[in-house]
Amino acid sequence: MSDSNLRQHSSTAHAADSITWWSWRPGIIPRNAILLGGLIMLLALLLEGIGLVTLVLGIIDSSSAPLQLPGVVASHTMNNLDGFPRLNIRLHTEGFPASISPVVSKVAFHAIHDGDTILVDYTPHLRFLYALDSSGRHYALPGVSMAGNPIGSVALLLLGLMFFPYPAMLMIWGVGDLRSQYSKENEGCTMTAQVIGKRAVMLTSTERRTNRPGLTPRLSRSWYGVALDPVEPSAQQVMTLSVTYAVYCSVHEGELVEVRYSPHLHYVYALERILA
Repeated sequence: MSDSNLRQHSSTAHAADSITWWSWRPGIIPRNAILLGGLIMLLALLLEGIGLVTLVLGIIDSSSAPLQLPGVVASHTMNNLDGFPRLNIRLHTEGFPASISPVVSKVAFHAIHDGDTILVDYTPHLRFLYALDSSGRHYALPGVSMAGNPIGSVALLLLGLMFFPYPAMLMIWGVGDLRSQYSKENEGCTMTAQVIGKRAVMLTSTERRTNRPGLTPRLSRSWYGVALDPVEPSAQQVMTLSVTYAVYCSVHEGELVEVRYSPHLHYVYALERILA
C-alpha cells in the first residue's frame, strides 16, 4: 500500500458510537463451536421430538377408546390452598399408581360417594387421566382433554425449531474453519487494518454490567474486543473481533495491525502490530 493511500486511510474519522459491536460470528475456537453447536442441536432435536410425539399421540388418543381402570373412592377432600374438590381413589392395576387424587367438578364431587366403585378413564398412549365413570354417568375432569396438552406439545416443537438454526450454523462454520485451517496450513484469512476502537466487558467490575453483543452467550467472565478498519479498499469497512486479554492490552487505537483469523467464526489466530 502506498504512503499516500496510508495517510488518506489514517485520516478517516470514526466515531466510537458508530461502531456496531453486535456480531453473528462468535469468535470462538472452531472445535468449541462444533461441540457447542452440536450439544444445543441435540437439545433442540430432543424438544422437537418430544413435542412432535406427544402431539401425534394426543391426536390419536382423542379418537381412540379410553383405557378404563376400576377404582374405589376412598375419601373426599377439599384442598385448603386452591379450594379445588378432589376424590381420593384407590387403584389395583399393575403399572399404575395405587392411589390418585384428581381434581373433579362439583357435580362429580357430590354425586360420587365414599366406597363407590368407579371406572377411571386414561388415554391409551399418553396415559392422561381425563374422566371418571360412575353409575352410568360420565364426569370429565376440569382442565383435561383426551388430546393431552396440545398447546404444550406445539410450544416444545416451536422451541426446538427456534433453537436449531443458529447452532447448526455454528457447526457448519466450525467445520468450514477446520477444513480451511488444515488445507491452507493454518493461514486462515489475513488482513491489514487500523485499530479504531476497543471494548472490554468485565463481569467483576462494579460498573454497568452488559453482555457481549451477539447471539452466543459469553462463556468466560470477561470479554475483550477490537474494532478494525481494513486498509484494503475492497475489504469491508469495519470488523469487530473477539481477542484475548493479552492482545487487547498490546494494541492501541490508531495503530496498524496484521490479523489472521478464521473465515467463518472470526476466531483470531494472531494479531500483531505493524511497526512503522
